[in-house]
Amino acid sequence: MKKYARLVSAIALTLAIIICLSSCGIVDHARGLVKDDNKTTTKANDTTSISGTNDSTEVATAPVAPGVTDTTAPLVPDSTVPETTPTTDTNKPTQNQGGNTNTDTSAPVEDDVTNEQLEDLTVHELQNLLFSTTNPNTAGKILEFAGFEYDPVQGVYYSQMNPLQRKFGFNFVYDTLAPMAGMIYDTKRIEFEYGGKEWMIQLWKGQYGITAGAEIGLYSRDPSKVMQYDCADDDELITMQFDFYNMGEYVFTRGPEKHWWLTGFKVFHIGIPGFITMDMMLDFEDNRMADAFEKSLKKVASTSLIDPIIYRREGSKFYIEW
Repeated sequence: MKKYARLVSAIALTLAIIICLSSCGIVDHARGLVKDDNKTTTKANDTTSISGTNDSTEVATAPVAPGVTDTTAPLVPDSTVPETTPTTDTNKPTQNQGGNTNTDTSAPVEDDVTNEQLEDLTVHELQNLLFSTTNPNTAGKILEFAGFEYDPVQGVYYSQMNPLQRKFGFNFVYDTLAPMAGMIYDTKRIEFEYGGKEWMIQLWKGQYGITAGAEIGLYSRDPSKVMQYDCADDDELITMQFDFYNMGEYVFTRGPEKHWWLTGFKVFHIGIPGFITMDMMLDFEDNRMADAFEKSLKKVASTSLIDPIIYRREGSKFYIEW
């Protein structure tokens, strides 16, 4: 296995650079050459628009990508569908707290494997081999140091509550420099005022190096600051959750949990931003803050014609599809 140590270490170093530069921090392809044993389910595209009707309907047939069998799912809900609660996909794997699922009961891959075994590994098994935190040669150790954890069940890594990035806050320059770090994504910023502060909830989805993923970030700043936001404090956290779909097919879930930066990055996965869908839930503890957020959300949704935002509100809780 020594001959593979350098290869794994190189991959680890590359991933560490990408992670340390991602989104809220110092700056914010693919599927691999091995077999993919991940099972996905088709998403039910039944959601409501902010006004009950859409001015235009955008339905497209996604191109076939490697390992993807279902390309017929519409990207945007039919405008004739009446306002209803987004339908939960009954085929989606059962979710545990923190976004883990119980779809994979196979034993973890041993760190020391032969050449023949390495060639026979599936994508999921290779993910677990690379991101194991028990092997010092793996990317998992570096990601753990950078403030990320790995979910071996879903093959997803995600941000901890207190990663290094939390100390740096957020600046719009990070998004500008992101493509230089191999991150190609779409983003939406919902900015609003509440409690004497300027708040922002920012959404991201797209390709992050050799992963595809999404993020929800919560930030605030004093009105005297121009560009720099601070990451939300512990007493300002809100409950977040999102399901990640690629070309209409369910890939993974994150949350629900109280957080300021809920993320998920699927390893060895390719995702074009326009074909990725985030089904989100945001729950504010203060109705006045929810009111301020909704006012800004309506404005952002009204200008999102190519990649629409659709939402429904229940009290202080928002169900958003983007």
